[in-house]
Amino acid sequence: MSSGFMGKKLNIFLLLMIILILLGMLGVSVYYQNTLRTKKTELGNTTTLLGSCQQNLSQTADALFNTLKSLNSTATDIRKYDVLYEQKAGELDKKKEELANTQADLMRVTLQKEVYKRQIDEAYAQIIGLNRTISSLSSQVNSLNREVDQLNTRVACLRNTGDAEELASCFG
Repeated sequence: MSSGFMGKKLNIFLLLMIILILLGMLGVSVYYQNTLRTKKTELGNTTTLLGSCQQNLSQTADALFNTLKSLNSTATDIRKYDVLYEQKAGELDKKKEELANTQADLMRVTLQKEVYKRQIDEAYAQIIGLNRTISSLSSQVNSLNREVDQLNTRVACLRNTGDAEELASCFG
């Protein structure tokens, strides 16, 4: 009986072991199925998130490209303005130099004007003095011409009259 009891228990034991192994496999299958479903959901979420990130990255790359293009355009404009600034600064320096030369010329002309004005004032003063001298000399000439006329009249009188009558007729 011992072999029958043992054989029976062994068969039950083996049956229990097979059931346990089947239950374990079923549990592991359910666990891995749930895990795979979770991982598949996570993978789907990750794929969606990755697609969103890729779209954001694409938009950011486009924005970066546009910004870079704008910056390059701005840099080109800045270079143009730098060249224009240098040109205008050069022109301004030339104009400043011309203005300084013009101011120096104006100062020189102003000083010459003052000198000429003084010379003209002095010349007018001399003219006035000379006009007075001319007037005085004209008066003297007129006076002397009258004297000459008087003397000529006396000379004529003296020539036309005799010696005895000269004193009374020519000097009287």
